[in-house]
Amino acid sequence: MTILRLNIRHALPQTSIRQTHADLEESKVVPAQIHTNDEQARSNKTISQPTTDIQSYQSRRAYGARNLTDLTREFGQKGLSDVRRGTSRRTEEAWTRAEDGAKPGDDILQQVMNNFWARYDAHSVISLELMDGPTIRVNESEIIGETERGDVTAEIETTPFADIRYNRGSAETYMTDKGFIRRWVTMNEYDIYA
Repeated sequence: MTILRLNIRHALPQTSIRQTHADLEESKVVPAQIHTNDEQARSNKTISQPTTDIQSYQSRRAYGARNLTDLTREFGQKGLSDVRRGTSRRTEEAWTRAEDGAKPGDDILQQVMNNFWARYDAHSVISLELMDGPTIRVNESEIIGETERGDVTAEIETTPFADIRYNRGSAETYMTDKGFIRRWVTMNEYDIYA
């Protein structure tokens, strides 16, 4: 017996989607960078010690202590003066003795003694003078040295945006087949692959 069989094959449109998810690969904030000139302030300032200058030469000179320059000047001039005065006095005495020495009653020894006591009496006056005191000058302490100002200014370098690496997702759709319906008849069997 022959059986007719109705075979039907149908296909619907097939849609495929290929999708890539979005992801954040890297996200970081770039830190600020600081640059500075680290020059600290320095100073070598100090306080000098007070000093005292004492000029005592005038005072020492009043007591008879003199330096070589003063001694040379003073006694050199006095020596010249004494030589002139002594020369003229001796010359005068010599002329007097030469002229009067042979006269009777003239005692040369008495004349010498009289001259001696005359000079002695002339120098018997005592005079007092105010002696100069030392000159004292005090130098006060003072601040000496210099100050160097430092430089500690800082420069900050910032980045306004974060470093973000972002992969965008994608979606692709494909239509792989069109739909169809096929029918055919076979005898005694099904033909599912026709």
